[in-house]
Amino acid sequence: MTTRRFHHVIFADDFFRSPANGLQYHVANRRFLRAFFDAALGRLELPMREIAPLSEGGRIDVARLMARLELPCTPAGWARACIADLAPLAGLSGRDGRDGLPLFEPGCLVIGWGLTPALQRCIDRAGASYLDIEIDPRRFTEHLHFCARTNDPVIEAALLARRVDEELFWNHASALKGRFARHGAAALFDPRLRVGLFFGQSLVDLSLVSGGRTMHPASVIAPLRELARGVDLLVVKPHPYEPALHDLAPIARAIPNVAWTHENSYALLSAANVHFAASLSSSVLTEARYFRKPAHALIHADRNAPAQLPPSCSGWIPVGASLGSVDCMAAVCGNGIARTVQAMHAAPGLSAWPAAAIDKAFLTRWGLDDQARGLPEVAELQTGRPYLFHPGSPAMGWLSHGWTGFDGEGARSEGELACLVIPLPSLPSQTSLSQPAARGHQQPYRLEVRIDCRSNAKTTSVLALFDGMVLPDQRGTGARRRSVVFEIEPSAGRKCLVLQFAVADTARGGLRRMAVRPGFTLRKLQVSVRMGRGVISAPPKATSRPWAEMHPVRAMTRAFRALIDSARGISG
Repeated sequence: MTTRRFHHVIFADDFFRSPANGLQYHVANRRFLRAFFDAALGRLELPMREIAPLSEGGRIDVARLMARLELPCTPAGWARACIADLAPLAGLSGRDGRDGLPLFEPGCLVIGWGLTPALQRCIDRAGASYLDIEIDPRRFTEHLHFCARTNDPVIEAALLARRVDEELFWNHASALKGRFARHGAAALFDPRLRVGLFFGQSLVDLSLVSGGRTMHPASVIAPLRELARGVDLLVVKPHPYEPALHDLAPIARAIPNVAWTHENSYALLSAANVHFAASLSSSVLTEARYFRKPAHALIHADRNAPAQLPPSCSGWIPVGASLGSVDCMAAVCGNGIARTVQAMHAAPGLSAWPAAAIDKAFLTRWGLDDQARGLPEVAELQTGRPYLFHPGSPAMGWLSHGWTGFDGEGARSEGELACLVIPLPSLPSQTSLSQPAARGHQQPYRLEVRIDCRSNAKTTSVLALFDGMVLPDQRGTGARRRSVVFEIEPSAGRKCLVLQFAVADTARGGLRRMAVRPGFTLRKLQVSVRMGRGVISAPPKATSRPWAEMHPVRAMTRAFRALIDSARGISG
């Protein structure tokens, strides 16, 4: 006679990530687990309950737990709690001990969403079993899948029996590449460019915790700069659900060949001239393999570090939505525990789950957009020709990030940073023109770039940047209209012109009108060849100050100044 393996089920998540530690708590994940498994576990007659912090009506006093761990109630304290030894919280009595922490014990099954290494070790050490669940990082398939891991060999066997075939991911990636090949350009910006991609992430993410610290791009400038040296352009793709760019700003400040893009991630990975994908630890790196792009994770995340996890923890196993079916839960919990399971097996096919079950629950695809087109065709600049920014103009293809389209006068910016990437015609180098055979026939030359724009408010400051330096601007008539004129020394290796614009509100004393967001309209651009004698140099250092020294940008970066300063030793 078989007996049930578990006598109750606890639904949990990372309750340390709560307002008590200054972080937003995402209650929807735990609620989803409870509702998703309720029918199957209820039919198996297993008692269920949820655990939650005080901020969500639960009994877990996160602040007191942090005090007992001698950790500060801050985001930094949360990061340390992700890998902390929770032994000081053990030895509790009753169903819930002091501060509401549950008593994990043999016969208890914990079904969790994003359980930290510390919680997994705590559950395992108490003799309980856990099933840690997340959305599988390969999100380009027709439907989303789960990925799960466990410390229980019986549960692991049940997961492996329902494992998603690896070929499914390869086939869907191939289908996407074919789609983008038919509906877009084969290369990003210009086929002559060798491009590397850097993918940004949310500012607070368990996958960013390494060594008990939340990592930031400023911490990996040195290896990222080394990767950038192997390509013509390092293109930064911000996370689509993280509007703040201040975490990525150190990259543009420290690496000269940086551009930005808003293009679809899978269209980018399909581009023929993309030579690698890099990130701190983004799930896109897992996906890049199926698009045959080398992937570079710049940190070792604690969440997957074997040294931080229980020795019995399995690897991540991709499974479909049928994870929530009664027959799957019967396999997890043991045989012969409910007559409903026997009845179900007598009628094959009743356990089928809708293929779009997870898609409908989360209402998002994290990058896979059925309406997304491929990469745009980008025109090569013709020197001496003035370009207006309006629908149908080739200049509109140069708007790579931070633009919302045409506003009646030109291209309208959106957000704190906008970027232009302009393919240049093949240019001879100044060195070749200075050879004795050429000196008598040709003179040195320079490229003069003229930009006309208009701010949307008097308090809006727009700074143009080239190669990480702020360019001097020349104001036209009126405080809101201006033109920026600067010169660059052409070289045979420069295949594109990248211009960045930092946009800030300079209003002081809380006088900013919230109805008017800082922005500007880009009206016209012209690049001309200027011939002259003598040595051509970059704009004077007195007027080309580094980005970080300009007051409007200081205002934007005040919140993370300490972070950047602390990373200077690492970034070299």
